[in-house]
Amino acid sequence: MPNALMLAAEAAAAKELEVNGALKVAKLFEIGGTEIWLTESVIVQWVVMLILLAVILILTHNMKVVPETKRQAAAEMLVEFVRNTVNGTMGEKYGAYTPYIMTLLCYIMISNLMGLLGLRNPTADVSVTGTLAIITFFLVQYNRAKTGKFKGYFKSFVEPLPFMLPFNIIGEFANPLALALRLFGNMTAGLVIGSLIYFALGNFALVIPAVTSLYFDIFSAVMQAYIFIMLSMSYISSAECD
Repeated sequence: MPNALMLAAEAAAAKELEVNGALKVAKLFEIGGTEIWLTESVIVQWVVMLILLAVILILTHNMKVVPETKRQAAAEMLVEFVRNTVNGTMGEKYGAYTPYIMTLLCYIMISNLMGLLGLRNPTADVSVTGTLAIITFFLVQYNRAKTGKFKGYFKSFVEPLPFMLPFNIIGEFANPLALALRLFGNMTAGLVIGSLIYFALGNFALVIPAVTSLYFDIFSAVMQAYIFIMLSMSYISSAECD
């Protein structure tokens, strides 16, 4: 009987630790009755940042004006690819966004690939994708305010006709919402489908999931990161006021 009660208590505790699909790891502090927890998504994001830092240090170590190593050539190819993508999608005048877009691409792509290490993808947590989408939302508003000034910024909400005001306002919030849910939905779906395949195959689970992971863990991860930056660039550049 005590063992049964202990198991029940442990099950209840495990259930208590679930929050927004992310496992609570440790309670940090409490503010006004609100508990602030360190979650699995946060820890994995720290791992992602460490991986990014390690890759940057490796690729940029002892760089030369003329590339002499394959790693420097690879780094320059990546930078050139992102620069051309930004110039082709947003225009050369938005070249200052290249560092941000490259950071966003690498961060999302590595986050999506964390499943290969047996870790939970941070992008399968809507709070993570929502935060990335909010950054894009503020960049959209910044670009509109910068190019249209005060008058142009508010005028853009009543174009082409004044009755479009509520629809334009809804559209401003619909874009980042769709951006966040698209990435979250695709990565969560891959996680769920991969798990279902693993449990359904039994003895063959070591073979088939390895094949399906080529799509769900690699191809889809890279594609979703690319789609996210393309949509972000499109939203930012299209917010320009005439």
